[in-house]
Amino acid sequence: MEWHTWQLVDSLYPTGGFAHSLGLESAVQEKIVTNTTTLRQFVVSALYQTGNLLLPFLCEAHANPCVENFARLDALAHAMTTNHVARRASIAQGTALLRVATQTYSHLPVLRAIKQTRPVGHHVVVLGTLCGALGLDSLASQRLLLFFTLRDILSAATRLNLVGPIESAKLQMQLAEVAETVLQTRKDRPVDDAYQSAPYLDLVQGRHDQLYTRIFNS
Repeated sequence: MEWHTWQLVDSLYPTGGFAHSLGLESAVQEKIVTNTTTLRQFVVSALYQTGNLLLPFLCEAHANPCVENFARLDALAHAMTTNHVARRASIAQGTALLRVATQTYSHLPVLRAIKQTRPVGHHVVVLGTLCGALGLDSLASQRLLLFFTLRDILSAATRLNLVGPIESAKLQMQLAEVAETVLQTRKDRPVDDAYQSAPYLDLVQGRHDQLYTRIFNS
């Protein structure tokens, strides 16, 4: 099963994650994130936001990877993602992951069945369902989602020339401890416990479409 995990985290796996900055590009242009210290604060807030809002969706999708459960969680994720930029990014990444996974893991009929329903396709629900169908460990799957948040923001920071690649790698190692703390304190929760913990991230990311110049989709 570990080989499936390595494939999902592979930067060559074409899900489009690196086209998104999770609001960092907007935060940089608004002078909210200007250096390593403020970048670290931004990443920590994003990790807790992921843990508080998204981990419950992944956990429930993983526990019951079927069409009915997917539809329920997908609709709820759509309703709770009120930021239109984040919603668009989630759907883009989710539908890309579903499309690629359906072909990569053709032995999983649940993926084809879900795709045939033409779902909205939020990323966290697709990822949780895929990990559950593959038989990946629940805790490892939740850690995977937090890793994506950490990796993608720091990758965006490098391309925005906020930090260099070596400093980015150093930050990723340092902030892994924060990500693990988020995991251990917010793991295995139902979607009834999902909540928004960093509304300012939503506000900043929502400004993305108004930026004069931008290199990321969100």
